[in-house]
Amino acid sequence: MSKKIAVILCGSGVYDGSEIQEATLSILYLDQLGVNVQFFTQDINHMHTINHLSGDVSNDTRNVLTVSARIARGNIKNLDTLNIADVDSVVIP
Repeated sequence: MSKKIAVILCGSGVYDGSEIQEATLSILYLDQLGVNVQFFTQDINHMHTINHLSGDVSNDTRNVLTVSARIARGNIKNLDTLNIADVDSVVIP
């Protein structure tokens, strides 16, 4: 039986969310191990967002769930639905 791992994301970006390389490499390694991965995050807006080109705070409003779905390729659920008893481990890249 495959292990069930919850991966908790926080958006997408080194300054204002999950760092993409860390998240991607974690997901790749878990996939190579053959575990069953399910992604979760909060359905809230970012407190602030960053222009990753200039490093300045941006005036955009971005939803953490929507932005995290980029990394999870849409296969993501609201963190409120996570039942910790249903998973063997949690990874927070």
